[in-house]
Amino acid sequence: MKKSEVVLIFTGDGKGKTTAAIGNAVRMLGWKKRVVYCTFFKNPISGEIAIFRKMKHCNLFMFCCTHPAFLQKPINKKEFKEFFETEWTRFLKKITKIKHCDLLVMDEILIAIRDNLLEEKKLVSFIKKIQKQIPGINIILTGRGMTKAISNIANVITEMKCI
Repeated sequence: MKKSEVVLIFTGDGKGKTTAAIGNAVRMLGWKKRVVYCTFFKNPISGEIAIFRKMKHCNLFMFCCTHPAFLQKPINKKEFKEFFETEWTRFLKKITKIKHCDLLVMDEILIAIRDNLLEEKKLVSFIKKIQKQIPGINIILTGRGMTKAISNIANVITEMKCI
């Protein structure tokens, strides 16, 4: 019997996107399922990082651990885009080595779409490819900046809103 994969998106301007992804990852780990948790634009000292590093069945990868919005000094947008493209290539190389995974979390990846660092068609293509590579994989995308093409591949979209 073929497993059915699910793509979940946590987006919006409110808090809770990463927290929802972490909750799903912890639930999977509790069932001894394999999780690949990838962060984009996150500082490596975020609280969840220390926990995920210790968890059995969890592979943690961090890419592009900064964002111009959080830097103290101005940064050249073209240089940052080139840096992100290098990090995206590094991400793809790491992920293609994964053979078994029940849940792939791509925390804050939608920011790359929003900020024109990554074309949405590249993300959609990656998702379709990883679903063929690992049948039954569940995928979570988080961040502000969901587009129509991204929403079209989702099974569940949750929008966090500031009220």
